[in-house]
Amino acid sequence: MVHGLTIGNWRSRAFTIRALILAGLLNASGHAQGTQPESPVQALHATQAPEAEGQQPNYTLSVHTQLVTLDVVVNDKNGQPVRGLTRDDFTIYEDKAPQPIVSFYATESMPVTGREPIQIRSTAELDRLEPDAPVSIVVLDELTTRFEDQYFARYSLEKYLAKQGETLDQPLTLIARNYHGSQVLRDYTTSKKDVLDALNHHLVSNDARAVDPTSPGDQIVAEFTSLFEIAKATQGHPGHKSLVWIGRGFPSVQRDGSVLDKDESLDALVAQCTNLLRDARVTLYTIDPAGVSAPEQTLDPQGNLMFDDPFSTQVDFLKMAAATGGQSLHGRNDVDRLIETTVKDGQIFYSLAYRPASSGTNANPRDFRSIRVEVKGGALLATTREGYYRAAPAPDAPAAREEVGKLSQEDRFNLSAASQGLMVFDGIPLTVTRDEASPDRFNIALPATSLGLAEEDGKMVGKVSLVVLSFDKTGKLIGRKGQVTVLHLSPLQPGEVESRKVQLATSLDTRAPAARVRFIVLGNSNGKIGADNFFLVDRKTLKDSATGMKPSGGSK
Repeated sequence: MVHGLTIGNWRSRAFTIRALILAGLLNASGHAQGTQPESPVQALHATQAPEAEGQQPNYTLSVHTQLVTLDVVVNDKNGQPVRGLTRDDFTIYEDKAPQPIVSFYATESMPVTGREPIQIRSTAELDRLEPDAPVSIVVLDELTTRFEDQYFARYSLEKYLAKQGETLDQPLTLIARNYHGSQVLRDYTTSKKDVLDALNHHLVSNDARAVDPTSPGDQIVAEFTSLFEIAKATQGHPGHKSLVWIGRGFPSVQRDGSVLDKDESLDALVAQCTNLLRDARVTLYTIDPAGVSAPEQTLDPQGNLMFDDPFSTQVDFLKMAAATGGQSLHGRNDVDRLIETTVKDGQIFYSLAYRPASSGTNANPRDFRSIRVEVKGGALLATTREGYYRAAPAPDAPAAREEVGKLSQEDRFNLSAASQGLMVFDGIPLTVTRDEASPDRFNIALPATSLGLAEEDGKMVGKVSLVVLSFDKTGKLIGRKGQVTVLHLSPLQPGEVESRKVQLATSLDTRAPAARVRFIVLGNSNGKIGADNFFLVDRKTLKDSATGMKPSGGSK
């Protein structure tokens, strides 16, 4: 049994997560960086690259009126999705006040008649061929799920896949989360065979800490870090994402009303995580294969769900799901059906946007704005995120960014998180090519539109931080390099559409025992992250725990 924490216990265990995360003291697996002899982000301290003349600019627009976008799932009384609704069928309430809908469209992930299904085999193909497609992100939680329940979860996923065609209706990526970090078992694919092969070759984690009631803080840190990581990794894909979390998630943190309850570190963390998931259009669904019951929901006198701050009394994974517009699903004997329900929710939904009538900001991270969506007639149930937290006013110029090559603590955390594992981050899509004449040299192409450049003295100016890491077959870090490049780009002409690329060049020793190289790019102006891998040997031969796979023989 995993016990809950009180705020007092939370602080006494020194698990003030936001302070740890924003201080850059955690890596992506949720452990202190001090446990590693080398920090990959330190590579940035080595080099300040000369200012680069790029070939492409990008305009940024600062707006003071926030646009809130909602992905709304509508079901009938039998739980079946409802099609064919229009803008006039919906009413949006924020803090009980009706809001004008400024945009609306219906999304249905169904094959177009007469068109062959598009085959997707990677994040790059997804963003290029189906940039607006809804996707499923399936996470096997091995942090807080008992070993026997993990196997049942895998069996249920296989059972769900067995009912699908050879080409899945929407792209799916498969991730395992354990004490090694986030292991990408399969990048986005529409091939059922690819997913099954990855599942069958995965080494299930059997770590005693997953059921150790004395270490809930480690679990909370790791699970929150995973949510941050997934939100940042997927923010470059504009389509809706159904995050299907098969497992228990982190244990609850009870607010005990003590003076320590006024500590804003936890509140700020929850607000930031919830808003990051919102901005990336991620809806979290939790499926507990152990069949634990779901929490009760609170209704107002009219029978409507009450959406006050969902974290006012306690913080837990189930409430995190509801806050993003998802659900907590439970049932020991029909987990495969629950998986199907979450995927279906991500296939048929409506996207609505509105501008809040009152756009004031407040520095208090607990200032929660509740959202409710109603459908005309009252017989249909509309499900969307419960609300959002008002953003604190941004400082005019953070001191950490004024120093050449200096990164903010949050940027350091994002770079550190992206350096772990194999997950592709498409906030800045990367195209990595190897120089045929000089195998140690690589070229990285970046779309200028993703870099958040700003106009300055008649040019578009910005900085990008590049970290390059090499690993051997066992996952040991054997080489690293970093640079901060200043970009000076010519502005676009009136009416010209931005389509140019920024080119970065770097080199790293790729001789044996190097087996893979990881590239991470940070847009210093907008905080977006790009990350991708270049394999020097056959990936199947790696013994790296980051793969989560059983190694096979042979190499390239």
